[in-house]
Order: sequence, then C-alpha cells, then structure tokens
Amino acid sequence: MENKMEKNKEQEEFIKLYSFDQKTYLEIEEEMNIKRKDVQKLYEKTREEREAIQNIRNKFKGKRKEDFNDNFRDFYDWYQSKKQKCGYCAISQEELYSLFREDQKLPLNDAIKRSSGTLEIERKDSTENSYDKKNIILACPLCNNAKSNLIDENDWRNIFVKPMREYYKKILGKDLEYKLISIDV
Repeated sequence: MENKMEKNKEQEEFIKLYSFDQKTYLEIEEEMNIKRKDVQKLYEKTREEREAIQNIRNKFKGKRKEDFNDNFRDFYDWYQSKKQKCGYCAISQEELYSLFREDQKLPLNDAIKRSSGTLEIERKDSTENSYDKKNIILACPLCNNAKSNLIDENDWRNIFVKPMREYYKKILGKDLEYKLISIDV
C-alpha cells in the first residue's frame, strides 16, 4: 500500500509545478521523474484543488498582475490569507453562493449576471490606481459595484454598509453569518 504522506507530497509537488509554475506535462515528467500516466493520475486526483487555484488565477490579470510584479504565488497567498467574506458588509462567500447559484435570487430578472456570486478584488481607494496589498480588499459584487469609484471607503462604510447588510438579510431570510466590524482588512 502506498504511503499516504508520500502521496500527499507528490500531489503537492504536482500542484506547485502545474498550477503555480505552469509547467507542461513533459516538464513535470522530467522534474518529478515519473511517467506520463502518473502525471495524468496526479492531474485527476488534484482536480478540485487545481480548479480552486485557477479560480484565483482568473482574478490575477491586468493591473493586479502588474502591481504584484507578475508574482501569482504572492497574490494567491494574499487571497488565501483573507477571510472569505466581504470586507465591507461581511457577507460570507457561502452566503453569496446561495444567492447567486442555489436560489437564484440575484439578479432579480433573467439578465445575464455580471458576477457569479464570488468575492471580487476591490480597490479601497480608487483614486490610487493601485492593487497594492494595502489598497485592496475582498468585496461582494453588490458592494464592489455600488461603491465603484464614486464613493470613498469611509463614506461607504459609514453610510451604505448597514443598509447593504439589511438587504442581504432580507433576501437571505436570516442574519448574516459574520458580525460587522468597523474595518476588516
């Protein structure tokens, strides 16, 4: 029977090479000293983790990529270090999924969705055209879209966050999982 610890190390190495270093199958075969069929098995075994990493990579483009000096691992680590909730209204990622996927409460009509209900990367200060770690936050699609570059962070928090939470409470039919704190970074 294969050693479970060894198997995990092998899968971790595959994830690193495939998802972060973006190596080809041939390069992975050579670097890990394994056969093509073993690379394929690792690919299949790590599907869920690879897809989760790819979802984060999809957010890593344009100015974000530039401001992170083309270092996806740094961006990924930043993203993973954040609680999976809106940094403004504190709705959780799971609560968003229930609104955008399961119950289909948003959007209210049959229009094409701008968002799939995933947390987005928001610049807290949009006058600073920067996606520097100090200037970004995870935000729900509604907070991100409504705040836009029209309202500064302090006014958004002081005037609009509580009504946004009330709206989410109404359409969820329950209190939000996370309590509101003054500033969530």
